[in-house]
Amino acid sequence: MTTYNFVRAAARVCRFILLLLTAVAALSAVRAASAGETADVRFMFEPAGQVYAAGDEAAVTMTVVDPAGETAREGMLYVRVTNDGGETLEWHEFNLAEANPATFRTTLSFPGHMLIKVTASGEKLGGDVHRSAGLLFSPEGIEPGLGKPDDFDAFWDAGKAEAHEVPLDERVTPIAELSDFEIEVFEVSFVTVDEKRVYGFLSKPVGEGPFPGIVTVPGAGSGTGPDLELPREGFAVLAMNVFPYPVPIDPVERQKVHDEFNTALGVRYCYVGAESRETYFFRAMYLGIDRAIDWFAEQSFVDRNRIGFIGTSQGGASALILTAMNRNIKAAVASVPALCDHAGFLKGRAPGWPFLYSSCGNNPDVLEASRYMDAVNFARKIDSPIRVTTGLIDETCSPASVFAAYNAIPAADKEILIEPRLAHANGVKYEEASAWLLDFVKNKCKKP
Repeated sequence: MTTYNFVRAAARVCRFILLLLTAVAALSAVRAASAGETADVRFMFEPAGQVYAAGDEAAVTMTVVDPAGETAREGMLYVRVTNDGGETLEWHEFNLAEANPATFRTTLSFPGHMLIKVTASGEKLGGDVHRSAGLLFSPEGIEPGLGKPDDFDAFWDAGKAEAHEVPLDERVTPIAELSDFEIEVFEVSFVTVDEKRVYGFLSKPVGEGPFPGIVTVPGAGSGTGPDLELPREGFAVLAMNVFPYPVPIDPVERQKVHDEFNTALGVRYCYVGAESRETYFFRAMYLGIDRAIDWFAEQSFVDRNRIGFIGTSQGGASALILTAMNRNIKAAVASVPALCDHAGFLKGRAPGWPFLYSSCGNNPDVLEASRYMDAVNFARKIDSPIRVTTGLIDETCSPASVFAAYNAIPAADKEILIEPRLAHANGVKYEEASAWLLDFVKNKCKKP
């Protein structure tokens, strides 16, 4: 064999070995991915379902698996059982060498949500592993920490009257770069109380309509731009932000402006003025958005008998609050709603975001004022069809706080959709609720 042919043969062998090693590495990666690249704690419940009657026992079984997907044989498992993420009810500790799977039995003697928080610790687990699970016990009996103030309705009626005394001064500006042959997009703003404005976006199909309408408010954060999808499905959409400034469409610029706004306030917006029902940040914003919905319903291109509201977290709270405030909303979806049951801690539970009382130094004035911005108390007025979602491991808007609001809703057509493994996020049930709302608004709304 010539030197040249030998080198070529050696090169072919090297390439074959390299391909073989690559294939082996890929196979190992696939196996690792299928087994789980990190350790995990897997839960089973008996009886299944994770919803029980108060006083009934549930068996909770936990299996700790290592990064290879094998049952861990060393390490410890620590279990904290809480009242909805609030008070600790039980502690359990298991040696994985002796108990894996590990089981304990538990119950709540009262209507509520049990949040189970576990930590698996061991050298072969690759670090501490934190997981959670949730159980409900007679959730239909969950009540808020404090009742509705006697003058709640009078307070908000006076606020609405104050808002209507101010000229609306609507400003509607076309956004040419986002409009096309199918949809038209506009920036909108309206005057509200306290010499402020509320800002948002209008997007609609090209044409005179009238179209079914959707109103939305985003979750907490920097805000939202216009909806560019639903108008292509035949809906006019009013997307309102909760800030007294124009929210940029560009996400990077939007976050920059938001950060500067909070810095100037010296505190996050959701805590501004919280010591008084008159000065709390959301009061002026919701009074302004309420008027914006009135304006939306009056537009000739909107069918005012077919307007729905959808929102998540802060937007979910907005769905409850504004559906109660504004009769133009004919149906709503409130996904993992915030601003619920601020006084839940009085029953040992976790209140919903933004945890006003504890975040404002346990100020009793804040607690009293929060009753007037508690979505539970707005929910008592909702008689429109509504769907509410909650995740059983949500520690931002706890399930008990959500059920406190849901249980207060008098509407005959209502349903709460439970996501057993979901934290603070939208899941499959949210998609189902959204589809229900769009179909209801488009096809099933009845004339008044």
